[in-house]
Amino acid sequence: MRFWTIFLLGGFLWNIAIAEVTVEDLTVENMPGDNADGISVTWMGISNLIFSDGETTLITDGFFTRIPSDPQSGKIEPNRSVIESALAGLGVDKAAAVMVVHSHFDHSLDAPVVAEITGAILLGSESTANIGRGLDLPEDKIRVVVPGEPLPFGNFTVTFFQSLHWLLPDRNASRPTDNVIDEPLVPPADFAEYKLGEVYSILLEHPAGNILIQGSAGYIEGALEGVQADIVMLGTGGLGDLPAQEQEDYFREIVTTTGATSVFPVHWEFMWTPLSEPFRPDTDFQRAMGFLQKKQKETGVTFALLPKGEPVLLRFD
Repeated sequence: MRFWTIFLLGGFLWNIAIAEVTVEDLTVENMPGDNADGISVTWMGISNLIFSDGETTLITDGFFTRIPSDPQSGKIEPNRSVIESALAGLGVDKAAAVMVVHSHFDHSLDAPVVAEITGAILLGSESTANIGRGLDLPEDKIRVVVPGEPLPFGNFTVTFFQSLHWLLPDRNASRPTDNVIDEPLVPPADFAEYKLGEVYSILLEHPAGNILIQGSAGYIEGALEGVQADIVMLGTGGLGDLPAQEQEDYFREIVTTTGATSVFPVHWEFMWTPLSEPFRPDTDFQRAMGFLQKKQKETGVTFALLPKGEPVLLRFD
């Protein structure tokens, strides 16, 4: 399997002039490197990320079905054949945990199926647990997380921190209060039944380095004080539509506060594109990337896009 390698310290990443860019402009280039003792990450769209250190595999969300058209026309359910094919193509037959950042369908729909296929524990909120129960995932394969509690998986330690969703046009839908799944959700179901639930930032600590996963462009002020990360997988869906000060606040709370030196944007693509087709940028992509270009020039924090479906070896030296 081909590996892509990105060197995260010492300014190895390039500076990109603030201008209109393409996905190809921003995607990491192939760089030779030794993959011993490293962590690889494979991005499969939205915040579907597969992390491995060669011994332990952790998956964020595990969303592969990717509804090919506006789901308002009907009900949705996991597409098991798509999920099985994707995992087989990636060479993933075993995982320790599937970690769900929140319970909207584009993060949670497939997670219980991925957990079942790989033997993983499903980690997330009570809402995510009820999605698992609706698909008959055994209780011993479901764990409702406690924010701030470290969970060991091999050489990884996983900690969930309370966060908030990007402020949707219906701002009440961005808050977990009364926006929960309080009983097992049995698919097929309307996409709106996949309610938000609790929202999390997820920290992966490892002897090689620390990675923070932020699936949505929201935050709780001060929630990550004292958290150290080398890399942030930064949710940018809707980031370009936020007012300038909210963009600055988001970057400060997620990137600056944690001391991260590198950012990989996620959740930047048009979400209805099937997995079998090339992803295309969503409507706010240029504005979001322009903001990150500006922050790169101001702070020296580097950023680049991950290639779809290709393992990227993260190096911390």
